[in-house]
Amino acid sequence: MGQTAKINHTTVITNILTKQIGGGNSPRLQRSFGLDLLRAFAIFSVIAGHFFSLHTAFRTTPMTGWSMALQSLAQSIFACGVPLFIMLTGYLNINKGISRKYYSGIWRVLVAYVFFSLVTLLFRHIYFGDPLSGFTAIKKILNFSAFMYGWYIEMWIGLFLLVPFINILYKGIETKRHKMLLILTLAFITFLPTFTNRYGQHLVPEFWRNCYPLTFYVVGAYIREYAPRINRWLLLSAILLIGIIPPAFSMIAMPGHTQISILGDCFGIFGAASAISVFLIMYDVKCRRPAVSKAIYWISLLSLDMYLCCYIFDCMVYPWFKSHYFESQASFGAYFFIIVPIIFFCSFALSLAKRMLFSVPGLARYR
Repeated sequence: MGQTAKINHTTVITNILTKQIGGGNSPRLQRSFGLDLLRAFAIFSVIAGHFFSLHTAFRTTPMTGWSMALQSLAQSIFACGVPLFIMLTGYLNINKGISRKYYSGIWRVLVAYVFFSLVTLLFRHIYFGDPLSGFTAIKKILNFSAFMYGWYIEMWIGLFLLVPFINILYKGIETKRHKMLLILTLAFITFLPTFTNRYGQHLVPEFWRNCYPLTFYVVGAYIREYAPRINRWLLLSAILLIGIIPPAFSMIAMPGHTQISILGDCFGIFGAASAISVFLIMYDVKCRRPAVSKAIYWISLLSLDMYLCCYIFDCMVYPWFKSHYFESQASFGAYFFIIVPIIFFCSFALSLAKRMLFSVPGLARYR
């Protein structure tokens, strides 16, 4: 009797701290720590990636010394944020079909996007003095320019609408070999051109290169179906090698020059390989510490809202640090460990506040 009660008590706690996700008539996928960890790492990577790609002098600073080499390695690792989010979409939505229930799921994201767009426009009006009117707000929301990172939502809407049809295509392929051939074909027309067609060269067809979300989606679906297992140390070695080659090449071949992205960007063949390796390392990780699981769960739960609001804190934090502490062009690297956590936790706090606000009756479905 005592053992039964203990089992029932554990089951109740588990049901509270987890939720079911899945679709159609397929078996429902129980909430996974590994997937939560991936989503949490993805949002951290997005915020960290903005440090190197948008808001500091990383791209214009000569690649000299260990500090720049380590920053280059970090930039390569954290470039995987968007690919991870898209692969997670494929992993979690491969069983979704054409149904009213599926299409109604778009509203939660659209409501969050509109909410944070309005908050951002109000912030820009107060903080920067940007003009604000009803017409301006509507226009900026519709063309995804209310904040710098709105492009992802624009991409996601198209992907969301295509998901049921992509799933029909994917499931219509009968063999594992042919599904792998589909991935290789998509990689050839989306990932490879980003690597080969640079510096005035046009070596492979590149018309479809911007369709990389389809490739990452199918990769996520493939991992969900076949659960490939590759030695984690081998995957980690591949990630580190891909991250080390660009600064090493820059320092040896062109000393004193800014970094030469010899392997391309995160949407190229090597960047995709690095992102897929990160996914394979984390997606089936287990955790036996409830406190850690719960913390990662909440970051995962709020990751979309954190993405939508982090621009506000980017606008406040980076200019302040640049005016007070970035005394020389090469001095910014050390502040990564201060700036990125500040923006991360501020974004989490605002996202949590939004979730509490949307807990009122009538809005809870959009949390």
